[in-house]
Amino acid sequence: MRTTILKVFRQVATFLGLWILLAPLLQASEPSFIRESIRARGMGNAFTAAANDEMLLFYNPAALRSVNYNIYEAVGFNFTTNESTINLAKSSSSNATLGDLAGKKIYNEANLGLLSHVNSRFGWSFFSNGLLDLQIKNPVLPYLEAKAYVQTGLAGGMAWSFFDYQLDVGLGAKLVQREGIDTKLRVFDESIIEVTENNKTTKLQKKFAKKAALAPDAGVIYHFDSFHNMEPKVALSLQNIGGLDFRGAGKVPMTLNVGASSESELNGFDFILAADYRDMTNAQKLVSKGSMLTQRNFKLGLEIGWKKLFNGHHLFSLRAGRNGPWNSIGWSMNLFGFKIDFAKYSQEIGGFSGALEDKRTSFQLSLIF
Repeated sequence: MRTTILKVFRQVATFLGLWILLAPLLQASEPSFIRESIRARGMGNAFTAAANDEMLLFYNPAALRSVNYNIYEAVGFNFTTNESTINLAKSSSSNATLGDLAGKKIYNEANLGLLSHVNSRFGWSFFSNGLLDLQIKNPVLPYLEAKAYVQTGLAGGMAWSFFDYQLDVGLGAKLVQREGIDTKLRVFDESIIEVTENNKTTKLQKKFAKKAALAPDAGVIYHFDSFHNMEPKVALSLQNIGGLDFRGAGKVPMTLNVGASSESELNGFDFILAADYRDMTNAQKLVSKGSMLTQRNFKLGLEIGWKKLFNGHHLFSLRAGRNGPWNSIGWSMNLFGFKIDFAKYSQEIGGFSGALEDKRTSFQLSLIF
């Protein structure tokens, strides 16, 4: 009898604890991606037309024709975290409890690039990255949405120019193997009860998946040559054609992106202005029903660079942008091959533009020749 009462007590305590933990009423969403550029994040992620470095294969393969150097990235490592994670780490020294997670999103991302190379005709990039993305939600009954995976892959592409170098066309592909989980855990799920009550993980383990996926990319860029010292261009890219489906480890849908940019030089400084609209077909399901466009998919960016070096990057660069309804900033120092990048930006994770801001910080170290 006593054993039964204790068992019921533990179950009730577990339920109440999870209910308190998951209590806030939040509805959130954000785009899925394979890999993003720290430089682009500082520019509000407006990179469809402006891309011209080793990360262009994750935005628009036609941008290979905008590369004026042979760029070799021997190694590059970056890490991204959000404000909630930083605050939770600070509070952990003062007897923080699980309740501190209520209403917060925990976001940590690490990326490693190896032996990447791009030039004006072709390029490739080997990469590996991991993501931990946890968020509390409660539309009707409370639940935790969890996305956690590690993946490795190869991105590559080729590009050509037509009509006296005014039209650039590029084709690319990504081959990615991912292992992880992308699921929603409700307080009534047997998987949670098993984990909290009897330390069993059978149900939860079945949600983990390991799968490889392949998807091609295509892009075009058109240059307007009649504008002196501005180099305006418009671009269109179709990323992840057919989508990347990793089963229980998540999906990355096909997206259609459009962009425009302008590059100019003034007194030794190079200026880039860029604007994008990401996901014209709403494959990410970020546009509200009855609407055709959403502010959260609009991207604006500015970069000012001084003294471009042999590796295609400036000695020093400053960036600013607008990622949907939120601002972003960034900078980089390129010390003759050793490059440091920083970006501070916000991601919209609410159900509509301006609903819920998630502040994030990215930092990168790389060797680029």
